[in-house]
Amino acid sequence: MTTVVITGGPDIDLETIASVCEGADRVICADSGAQNALLAGIRIDKVVGDLDSLSDEAKAVLKEKNITVDLYPVEKDMTDTEIAIREIPEDHEIRLISSLSGRQDHLMTNILLAVKLRGEGRDISVTDGITDMIPMSGEDSIFVDGIRYPEGLTVSLVPLDFTSPVKGVTTKGLYYELNGQDLHAGSSFSISNKLKDGETSFGISIKSGNMAVIITPTR
Repeated sequence: MTTVVITGGPDIDLETIASVCEGADRVICADSGAQNALLAGIRIDKVVGDLDSLSDEAKAVLKEKNITVDLYPVEKDMTDTEIAIREIPEDHEIRLISSLSGRQDHLMTNILLAVKLRGEGRDISVTDGITDMIPMSGEDSIFVDGIRYPEGLTVSLVPLDFTSPVKGVTTKGLYYELNGQDLHAGSSFSISNKLKDGETSFGISIKSGNMAVIITPTR
């Protein structure tokens, strides 16, 4: 089963996220993520958070539609996004729809949270409808296919742990191929790769470590 979590923030492609939600079994909104969902016409199953950044108009719509709201205090130990994610059953695939250009503290926290959850065995990815982020942790592998505009993609591998490199990185389908390479946090060595000519898919495997794979259209 798939659960989508929608957060607030700017520059989220509403049309794309609506298509992401179409096949989801459940849609949970974290605070003002409900505003994005309502604007995109997305079905909402639940809203969680302190609602401090949700407009009165949106609150009224939630009440009118009789949508479940789990209200939390403003002063708490987790963000609304983490609260929403932590209540998702372990066997669910998680699709986190979140701004990748808004508040940088939330952005960094969400990326690290996704990597941590991946290390716990969760299937999770992050998107704003334009850029995608896939976390990798431990001995791990990903395969991305069905890419519609492969000639216009940038694929960056970003190590996240300064205490240990990402070991044994092997790629398939990328222009600059890696074969068992170790990648180190703080180095730009693995930034701005691209697909080989004629490829519409790529794969990455690692032996150990923590890394974010960021897929960005260049046009």
